[in-house]
Amino acid sequence: MKPFILVEQLILALLIIFAISSFTFEIYKRYVIIMRGTGTFQFNKIHIRLKKVFLEFILQKKVLSQRFFPGLMHALVFWGFLFFGIITIDHFLLGFNIHLFSNTSKMIYAKFLGIPWAVFVLVGILSLAYRRFVTKPKYLGNKISYTSGLVAVFISTLMITYIIDVSIIQRDYFALTLKINWWLHAVLILAFLVLIPRSKHLHLVLSPINIFFKPLNMPNHNPIPIDMEGDEEELENLLNDMSKLSKNQTLDIFSCVECGRCTEVCPAHRGGGKLDPKNHFILNLKDPLMNNITDTVNKIDVDAGWECTTCQACSEVCPVGNEVEKSDEIRNIQVLVEGNVPQEYQKLFANLQNTGNTEGAMSSELSEQLPKFDGSQEYVLWLGCFAKYKLDPNFTASVNSLTKILDVANKTYGILKKEKCTGEPANRLGDKLTYNMLMQENLEELKEVKKIITMCPHCSVNLGVEYAKYSKIDYKVYHHTQIIEELIKNKDIIVNKNNNDKITFHDPCNLSRMMDEVQAPRTAIKSCSTNYTELKESGKNTLCCGAGGGLWWKKETQGKTHLVRAQQVVDADVDTVVTGCNFCFGMMNQGLGPLTPENKAPIKVKDVADIVAENLQT
Repeated sequence: MKPFILVEQLILALLIIFAISSFTFEIYKRYVIIMRGTGTFQFNKIHIRLKKVFLEFILQKKVLSQRFFPGLMHALVFWGFLFFGIITIDHFLLGFNIHLFSNTSKMIYAKFLGIPWAVFVLVGILSLAYRRFVTKPKYLGNKISYTSGLVAVFISTLMITYIIDVSIIQRDYFALTLKINWWLHAVLILAFLVLIPRSKHLHLVLSPINIFFKPLNMPNHNPIPIDMEGDEEELENLLNDMSKLSKNQTLDIFSCVECGRCTEVCPAHRGGGKLDPKNHFILNLKDPLMNNITDTVNKIDVDAGWECTTCQACSEVCPVGNEVEKSDEIRNIQVLVEGNVPQEYQKLFANLQNTGNTEGAMSSELSEQLPKFDGSQEYVLWLGCFAKYKLDPNFTASVNSLTKILDVANKTYGILKKEKCTGEPANRLGDKLTYNMLMQENLEELKEVKKIITMCPHCSVNLGVEYAKYSKIDYKVYHHTQIIEELIKNKDIIVNKNNNDKITFHDPCNLSRMMDEVQAPRTAIKSCSTNYTELKESGKNTLCCGAGGGLWWKKETQGKTHLVRAQQVVDADVDTVVTGCNFCFGMMNQGLGPLTPENKAPIKVKDVADIVAENLQT
């Protein structure tokens, strides 16, 4: 290629300055907005954060695992950006007559990497364009994304111009063609730079940052320590801050790729509700932020917020690290600031305040049957309201199954004389005042406790994770499936493989996602089952039963969330579904009945403790 004259270099320099200035200005605008958010970014456990960036951003792990073919096409385009990074630098340096590589080096690179990857990128971007504008998947939305079409044209042209460039790189008689091709390539790259911050493609820049700073524990709702003895101004400032998004949440909104995965997995949406996490929790907040509206949470649809099961599926599935769910923020404002408590929850809150349990009960038959903790036993057995007050009477047998296992293993345990609800329903439904009260009372009772076993993952998360946000805790919380797994591995109990039913396991959201535990229940089940099968959605990608977020007490809902998961169990054609959560146990019993065909035997619902106890060698 002929050298670039001074005029060409000046034009190129001006174009570069304009593109970089435009890009920087738009990025800075969003940086200012992000930094106005509450809280701080966390830099702890950097090695874990860098690993997540490598897996989820560089290797595109989530993108590939969720929708393989479109994910692969996206990955090809993304990896193409990495492959062509150094070539792009060389391209612009050439405009100033600086040769980073020799023609020979370029040809070797082009032959073995450049041209093959240019073809891969072309295939990827054209496939994605076809999917976006022809097949039009539901969760991408009905709105036509003209920027997506423009980007597809840009990238396709860039690949074609690159192939043309390296194909005639040493042929001087194509000098004019080469020069035109070079300028087209350069202008498109600079145009793309201008376009990126003004479109959803900003995720190319922000997603690695967002993934790095994403809180390591879910859910990441900030604690609200309400001191009723504090001064009025302090309380008012606390309540006013609730309408503001955190720095992490604001970064989420600008990082969104608008893929719709969050809405696709949302149990409330799939059950026929109005909740659409992509729009309600993310995209609808972008314009208010850009317009300097600080009370952004008030722009979220309240009715949609009350439908959320707080299962965290939306955040788990997000390929760019977004904490999508914002029901906690919505409900806090409604209950604490607006004083707007939905009628179906008013009795629940009153019961928690007056009796310390969800049912307003003054006694518990189950509690009378179990030994009391006196400090000499190894474990506190935390019953929880569901088991203690028989929200599903069948679950009492599951508690007895657990105690049988502990007895055979010679493990000592007792229940607290003054166990109260952990406050989880109040916490999830926005009544932080009641939650703080119950938490303080329970923490007082747990001062001398070292180990706690729960059968309710909701209780596990609150006792072990949420309480720690408010106060230092000295005890360790175990879900009962973790204890059972340990007992099996240590041969403290012997389990026979006698169950021949076709068995599946429903992963509770709080156990799989909030506690990051998927293996323990499977170890227990497989130790006694000869015919185990997985549900369509399992592990950390499980589908919520519909009871989370306090919705167990909302007897009438717009949708039929619990029936969606129950239908998957019916479709699996199993004899038994095993759960690791009392609420999932109850919802399965409610949902399976109406869905099971008349000619088929009822599907049995069991807890992990049940199936182990039934096959226990005593």
